[in-house]
Amino acid sequence: MNKNLITILKVAVMLVIAALIAFTLHKSWSKVNWNQVQIDWRWGILAIVGFAGSMLTSALVWRCLAFKMSPEQARGKTLPLLACYTFSQMGKYIPGKVALLLMRIDRASRFGLSAGTTTLSTLLENALYMISGALVGMTAIPPIAASLNPRIRPFLWPVCILAVLLLTSACAPPVFYGLVNRLLKKMNRPAVPRDHWLSAPTLIAAVVAFLPVWLFGGLALWASAHCVHAIPLPQSWWFPGAFALSVIIGMASLLPGGTGIREAVLGGAAAIQFMAAGMPQPDAVVLGSVVAVLQRIFQVIVEILLGSLGALITGMAKPPIPPNTAAPASPRAMESAPTNAPGASS
Repeated sequence: MNKNLITILKVAVMLVIAALIAFTLHKSWSKVNWNQVQIDWRWGILAIVGFAGSMLTSALVWRCLAFKMSPEQARGKTLPLLACYTFSQMGKYIPGKVALLLMRIDRASRFGLSAGTTTLSTLLENALYMISGALVGMTAIPPIAASLNPRIRPFLWPVCILAVLLLTSACAPPVFYGLVNRLLKKMNRPAVPRDHWLSAPTLIAAVVAFLPVWLFGGLALWASAHCVHAIPLPQSWWFPGAFALSVIIGMASLLPGGTGIREAVLGGAAAIQFMAAGMPQPDAVVLGSVVAVLQRIFQVIVEILLGSLGALITGMAKPPIPPNTAAPASPRAMESAPTNAPGASS
């Protein structure tokens, strides 16, 4: 019942956002001077660098969490584990992210990381990633609030303050591991024992360690926007928060990778910045949608490149041999085996 309710809510959110996007684009489309729409693809290189930095930072945090949980398994395996992470990220385009976890378990096991450690460290990474993104996303509220109806603005700040308090409390080990153990129970896996919990300072440090993810993401958004219209970098200081919000709100999408919802948030952020620079609203809305499409293109390019490199690195390692599985004897060894062993026929 709960799962069905969540699915219904996601569908409702997607339909409302899709309707708003369609209505806004319909109003703006005919008013745009398309002769002025040009794309400078050179800035796409910087956007690709931003997305690469974002993914590799997440990979490093995941590797550190795996090391904290099991030093003897993860010690001295930074490059292979980063490759496992980038390879598995291609699995997120299969709904449910189940494929991502299975791909990561398969490749990480080739380098001695157990399925249990891989599963738990991935759950921890995703949970702390969302907490960090939500906190950083609060920085984008002031520019967004300025573009909203003045009667709505006073309600934003109490909601934001409450959200910060809730997210901060989520880093407390009893609360955090209570949620993680519920997820593990649903996956038919044993709960994390109390003596294996990571400390509150470690969890907070992981949340802070995700900060470069959002900074790189903001850089990618700024570079994508710069492809269609020059924007001074200092004026785009809130783009890391907008990128973080797109990831958090993108959870409402039923499509892989938050497709649709993320584009709406990122396109809206670019449009707000374009209008702040003096661009007419119709042009800003349409160019914002172009920026959102460019963002997805650059992100997919990075995921394919780093994912393929990860597949190449991890593919060279042989899968582990299952325990209690003896190698078959060669024909010559069988011929030379003694025949007077107990049970042998005379």
